[in-house]
Amino acid sequence: MRPVRHQEIAEDLRKKINSGEYRSGMQLPTESELETEYGASRNTVRVAVAALMNEGLIQVNRGRGMYVPDSLIPFTVLLSEEEGGRGLRPGLDSYRAGVLVAGRRPDVRNFTTRIEYPDTEIAGLLEVGERDQVAVRSSERYIDDSPYSTQRSYYPMDIARGTELEGPDKINRGTIEVLRELGFEQVSHRDTVKARMPTPEERAFFRIGLGVPMFVVSRIAYSAARESPVRLTVTVYPADRNRLSYDGGDAPARRLTEGEIPVFG
Repeated sequence: MRPVRHQEIAEDLRKKINSGEYRSGMQLPTESELETEYGASRNTVRVAVAALMNEGLIQVNRGRGMYVPDSLIPFTVLLSEEEGGRGLRPGLDSYRAGVLVAGRRPDVRNFTTRIEYPDTEIAGLLEVGERDQVAVRSSERYIDDSPYSTQRSYYPMDIARGTELEGPDKINRGTIEVLRELGFEQVSHRDTVKARMPTPEERAFFRIGLGVPMFVVSRIAYSAARESPVRLTVTVYPADRNRLSYDGGDAPARRLTEGEIPVFG
């Protein structure tokens, strides 16, 4: 079956963007110009443009018109690497150290801590009751001034109470080290990766179209000193700028290439 006209127009524009004919930051023809170019009605052109906006390939700004958004260099996050940034750079958490190793500029903004009651999903993953409080440490993570991920870590209050984990300050040596000092050295973890569509808040923060999905990685950390988890970290990655990678078995040691983050963070 032949595609309908708006699908044909969208596909042609998509090819021009992906091929570089319409480059990053470049202004696109106006709706009127596209009508003339494709011999289509304004409504047909608008449906085609809306599809590409949902994919994040086109943005519209009052005063600037339609344009191709600035490109974001994808990052490969090596989730199977050991946490903690060992051997990268002393005094940095694994996220910032990993970005620096890749030759990029990291930033962690809007760091907050709070005490809250977990929802059903978080309580189940952390193996606590919904009436049991947890300490939550949250941040927004940027690379080269562009938002790449958000992260929330949850700690049972019987571990966090009265420690740095519930305090307002960042912990330069890392929360994994704090847990070890408290007698809860991390010995294993389990990751669950799911995909979902972004919330309105995530679309605004990451500046993405409606059609760009999120990767959500939930990492549950365990210690030999306790049967239930000692930490749950939930990281949200927009799929248009992040790649998730795991090595298994006797995979050869990887040499970092440009754009790779070698640790979970």
